[in-house]
Amino acid sequence: MFAVAAQSLFLVFLTVFLFNHADPKGDGMEMVASGAAFMLIFMPFSLPAFILAKEGRHLVVAALLAGLAAFAYFAFWFEILAELGIQQAPWS
Repeated sequence: MFAVAAQSLFLVFLTVFLFNHADPKGDGMEMVASGAAFMLIFMPFSLPAFILAKEGRHLVVAALLAGLAAFAYFAFWFEILAELGIQQAPWS
């Protein structure tokens, strides 16, 4: 359940990050990423993991779903950084 809480906080962080780094004269398509992360990662992976963990049933499946969502958020984060043109790490 802690992993799902951290993933929910990541969605809030991602939305604020996109608001702060969006092009003010652009079309606002950067904000679509927040909705895409919610619909494509949170709804199918994080939410079922939370429900299964809360009920105490199928904990292995819940852990697998939460781990898969964490990996997807990690890959999604790097894609957002590449789309915004922000350097991912100082050593790369």
